[in-house]
Parts: sequence; structure tokens; C-alpha cells
Amino acid sequence: MASRWYQKAMEFTKLGRLNVAIHCIDRALEAEPRNADLWLYKGVTLQKLGRHEEAIGCYDKAIEINPCHSMAWYNKGAALGNQFRYREAVGCFDEAARQGHPSAFEAARACRDEVEKSDVIQGRSSSGVRRKSKPR
Repeated sequence: MASRWYQKAMEFTKLGRLNVAIHCIDRALEAEPRNADLWLYKGVTLQKLGRHEEAIGCYDKAIEINPCHSMAWYNKGAALGNQFRYREAVGCFDEAARQGHPSAFEAARACRDEVEKSDVIQGRSSSGVRRKSKPR
């Protein structure tokens, strides 16, 4: 039963009908609530709609079910990065890299660069300590 709803969700996604796709995924999850891949797919679909917080919740559920799910870790990092929560995203990308995700190392490095830029703008060193301003 879940696979039929999942297939429908994929069809609606291809048609750009993402809200209907989410409804189908929810029906699939009713049949298989412990299916990490369904939670991942729901998160991806929500993220496409810009519903990042809800997507993060779905990725968390996928990770709870399967802590080694590299795609869930990676997508959670991407959703956090989309919200400019780079410090949190780095941890997710690092875990995705440990789980073997091929793009996670580069994504973690990009987020670290964003954290460093933010620290410079806010006058902190990379250790998080506030830098002293130069006397004028």
C-alpha cells in the first residue's frame, strides 16, 4: 500500500503538484511510519516549497529511524544552510560525510566559510572570542 502512495507522490512531484505529493506521502507514512526514506522524501518535498522547518523535522525523523542515513543528514544540513544556520549545518554535513555522502565534505567547507565570514563581520575570531578593535 505504501509503495502505491509513494509512486503517486512521485508522479505529482513531476507535475509540480507538491502539496498533493505531500498528501500522498502522508498516506504512505500512515502505512509505514518507520520508513526513513519516506520521511526523507517528505522533507525534500517540503524543502522545495520553502517549508524548511517542517523539512528539518522530517529529516530528524528519518535520522531517528536510521542514524546512518547520509541523505537525511545532508538534506538537513542543506535546510539549515538555507536558513543561514551554518554552524548547525556544519555538524549535519560532517555526519553525512562520515556516513559516506559524496558531496558532504564540500558542503561542510562552504558552511565553515560562511561561519568565518559571519565571525569577521561580527568582530569575532574563529574561536568565537570577540576581537579587540584597533585603536584609531
